[in-house]
Amino acid sequence: MDNRLTETEATTLDAFEEGAPGTMPLHQYEFLFEMTTQLLAAQKLEEQLSLVLDTITTGLGYPQAAIALIDKHHGVLRMRMAAGFDDVWIERQGGEGSSSDAFLEQIGSRAEVLALPLFGGQPSNAADEFARRPYDDEKYWMPQALCMGALYIGARKSETDETQFKMLVRFADRVGVILSSTIKIERLNSTVRKLQRERQWVESIMKSVADPIVLTNVDNEILLQNRRAEELFSDLKDASEGKRRALEMNDLLFSAYLSSAAVASEEIVGRDLTLVDPLEGWDIHFEVISTPAFNARGERIGMVSIFRDVTDLRRANEELARNFGLLQQAESEARRERDRLDLIIEHVGHPIAVCDTSGKFILFNERAERLFQEAEGQTARAARAVSANSVKLTSFISALASETGTGRQAEIKLIEPETGVGLPMEITSAEVTDSNGQVTAVVSILHDLTEIRELERRRVEQQLFESEKLAAVGRLAASIAHEVNNPLEAIKNSLYLLTTKQSVEQNTRFLDVARKETERVSHIIRQMLGFARRSGEVEWINVNQVLEETLILVEKKFRQARVSVARDFDAALPAVRARADQLRQVFLNLMLNAQQAIEKEGEIRIHTSRYAQALQPTISVQISDTGRGIDEAALARIFEPFFSTRTKGTGLGLWVTQDIVRHHGGRIEVTSTEGQGTTFNVILPR
Repeated sequence: MDNRLTETEATTLDAFEEGAPGTMPLHQYEFLFEMTTQLLAAQKLEEQLSLVLDTITTGLGYPQAAIALIDKHHGVLRMRMAAGFDDVWIERQGGEGSSSDAFLEQIGSRAEVLALPLFGGQPSNAADEFARRPYDDEKYWMPQALCMGALYIGARKSETDETQFKMLVRFADRVGVILSSTIKIERLNSTVRKLQRERQWVESIMKSVADPIVLTNVDNEILLQNRRAEELFSDLKDASEGKRRALEMNDLLFSAYLSSAAVASEEIVGRDLTLVDPLEGWDIHFEVISTPAFNARGERIGMVSIFRDVTDLRRANEELARNFGLLQQAESEARRERDRLDLIIEHVGHPIAVCDTSGKFILFNERAERLFQEAEGQTARAARAVSANSVKLTSFISALASETGTGRQAEIKLIEPETGVGLPMEITSAEVTDSNGQVTAVVSILHDLTEIRELERRRVEQQLFESEKLAAVGRLAASIAHEVNNPLEAIKNSLYLLTTKQSVEQNTRFLDVARKETERVSHIIRQMLGFARRSGEVEWINVNQVLEETLILVEKKFRQARVSVARDFDAALPAVRARADQLRQVFLNLMLNAQQAIEKEGEIRIHTSRYAQALQPTISVQISDTGRGIDEAALARIFEPFFSTRTKGTGLGLWVTQDIVRHHGGRIEVTSTEGQGTTFNVILPR
């Protein structure tokens, strides 16, 4: 260290050592002042670091020097610049590498290094600025200012006296303050440049947007706006009186909007705002979307508002609303006309179908829909029937198009989709033309000929029935003559024997035979009179009620014969027009026959329902038993008069029953299985 100080400096140091504590040689003040002036003249941090190292190595004569600064982002001390050290790497701020401790470990084996902290500020008490601990302490001083780095000087501790040490400490203090100021200035300049660039970017973005954009502060004062916004709010240069008033009006409206947006609970406020065009003077409708702007601390500093011109859109919406209103009115009129047409078509008693010229359905009523329209959940048979009906109608319409006339009438055979029964239909089709004479649709009206054919069939059947009835009367007369003749012969013979025999015992027996045969003739005559007599008036009756009344009459007889009755009545069974006493006789005959067919215990089941297989509305009354049944030969003759499967039967009960049912417009059916039972089904029209 002998070559590090000149003789003058050594003398000054001696004087400093002899002086009072806290005093400093004059040349050191000059040295520090000159060094401080040079550092302040250098405005960049790298230049100041180089000047500090050059001052230590060249000016003060130390062989080695280095400066490390604290990296606040990573919390480590990084080497920034060094002089006189071999194999030393320099770490830039934010770079990868080891800390200053690693640097000291690298050079610790070759040299002693004096590490002085660099403080970026002054202690709180200026009088204690240089108050430090004794030289031989391991830690020299812990100032109140924040440490920003360290200054490393290659110097041996044993060769460095207190004066040199104090001078180096003061030197480090000056360097720390100046470097701290430079770093702050550079950071501030960097921040300013960044803000300027960001402002330029914001201005460029705002200028590139055609919609007005305005940035305001918390006092609703405009801080930044693009050119389009200037035309609406603040372009007062060389403005005419009308334009100036328009701009003032816009400012007033916008201020009112900002005031209401500032107290809104939503973070993003979107509202409609109507401004005045300063040049044309008409209203301009804007949709304003405002978003609050915050600083780095989260404090609200203003608001960014974007204006979207919706004038044309609003006019288009108004025009669209007017057109939509007219369209709704026209649609309502068309719907009313369509509803009236549908109502008329729906209440027509015949199927009506409206098709285009190709046969595609346009409109049809419910009756036509069942014949020509496939429905969800239809059976395969019903779908095939509907398809066949549609093909027949399309063919008929196609044939109509090839004819010269505008109408056509014919008869076609359709299929009932639900039952698969053929439906004879008379179809009348007519073309509908527009104002130009072009065919637009074909209207087809179908008339169901089933009822007419049924009436014709009934007339024929009635004629046959009358003929058969006359023949039956003849057969009946012959049967009556035969049936009455036998008892009369027996009576005649008994009376003859009474006149010839004198034995009281024999005469009693002959009288008994005559009495029984007379009762038999009387019984036959009563049944014939009951058949011929038509008692009671035709009225609306409840069949279920008639069955209940009939069951009351035979309840005791069924209980004695150990026969139970199972009822299955349809509660919604419609009423029929009939004579109640005659129907009661029909049901009574069938119930008694069922009871007599059951040899031991058994059951009679009575079931009422609507009969869906008839062409007209009918009801069905089924009376079933679990008796012995009827064989096929007897089943074919059970409705003949005087035919009976019982030894004591007259054979007139079922014949009278069938005749009563036929006179009510119905029919009676019978099915039987030997050993299992018999079912009689009485079908009556509603």
